[in-house]
Amino acid sequence: MYTRPSNVQPSFSRSGLPAVAVTLSELASRLQNCYHLTTAGKFADAIEKLRKILLSVPMLVVNSKQEVAEAEQLIEICRNYLVGLLMECARKEIPKTSPADLKRNAEMLAYFTHCELQPIHRILTLRTAINAFFKLKQMRTCASMCKRLLELGPKPDVAAQIRKVLAAAEQDNKDPNQIMDSYDTLTHLVFQLAYDEHNPFVVCSRNFVPLYRGKPQCKCPFCGASFTAGLEGTVCDVCEVSEIGKD
Repeated sequence: MYTRPSNVQPSFSRSGLPAVAVTLSELASRLQNCYHLTTAGKFADAIEKLRKILLSVPMLVVNSKQEVAEAEQLIEICRNYLVGLLMECARKEIPKTSPADLKRNAEMLAYFTHCELQPIHRILTLRTAINAFFKLKQMRTCASMCKRLLELGPKPDVAAQIRKVLAAAEQDNKDPNQIMDSYDTLTHLVFQLAYDEHNPFVVCSRNFVPLYRGKPQCKCPFCGASFTAGLEGTVCDVCEVSEIGKD
């Protein structure tokens, strides 16, 4: 995937290396900009720039195993952010007019909290999910998310607020099989949320559903994004260049 310098140095070249159009340090700097965009909620801009970073990695010239590892880590970080942000953008398009919509909205919020993001962004995803799950009376899951957030060491004012929510959630520590609307009135009986926080999973990068450990799935050979089995042969939704499932 990466360019490794040759030991054979042409007589017309002083270093024997090709001209480098992009470096690891430059991509790392661009990644920091993507972090800032994510914090500011500018997800569309972040997605565009993250993809550009991802597609720049094959152009790197690496000189050591450490640089190879750093390049691979860069791909992993970009993939994790892209999957999470693509899912969040899709969630925001869901109408909130029916119990089924509320259910799907809550599920995607929950999945987002499991994306491997920077602590500041994990805190943001958890705060959003906690608010939604509290309104839906999913108190057991809400309490668990509160504890996960507190483990990340949030600012004192955030921690104080979350502890209050946690105390309230633990007083009614259950997840009913009904979804309540924003006015706390029962609207319709729906299935239990498709979310098991105790069972490790990755998110399908197209359908945004959990792929639990041991279940069939396929991957993008370039960025490593995971997909539901059966999507082989289609173009990856994350990097938008590679064929899913191709060796």
